[in-house]
Amino acid sequence: MKNATKFCIITIVIGMLLAFTIFTLFANGLLSLDTSSPFFILLILFAGAMLVSLLIGSLSAKNEPRLREAYSCCGNLATTGGTCLILAAFLTSLSPVFNGVLFALGIAICFFFLVLLLGGILCFLHAYFSFRPVSCPSTSAPGQTYSRPGYEDLPLGDEIGRSRRPIL
Repeated sequence: MKNATKFCIITIVIGMLLAFTIFTLFANGLLSLDTSSPFFILLILFAGAMLVSLLIGSLSAKNEPRLREAYSCCGNLATTGGTCLILAAFLTSLSPVFNGVLFALGIAICFFFLVLLLGGILCFLHAYFSFRPVSCPSTSAPGQTYSRPGYEDLPLGDEIGRSRRPIL
């Protein structure tokens, strides 16, 4: 799960860098968007399709530890990214002017949440397929003794067996 958290943080940093770049390009007028562009409708439809596929995939899978572990970090990131992308694209499409700082901020937020959605899905798939269950040795198996870290075994000459004392 440590790698999944690292991938989530990398996804957020990449999204922030892309959002800053997009904001800078749109705010300075180097990029522009036409008022009749279907860009926001396509973003909403894409995010909706990804969220529906994530939901169907999660519901059709068995309730197993690998699904819970993958969804705890990465699935939440993808779900948050997709939901906020739909909301940000809808609100930005209501803008009366398709230039200016507010529009540039709206489109940058859309790209940030798009990166969160796509990065969250990739991280979710990576965490799901690279899951390794934790295996603990059985303490009740014959022939094995329980030992605690920081304690050493002292053999005694009597029938009781061993005693433990703290290592100083």
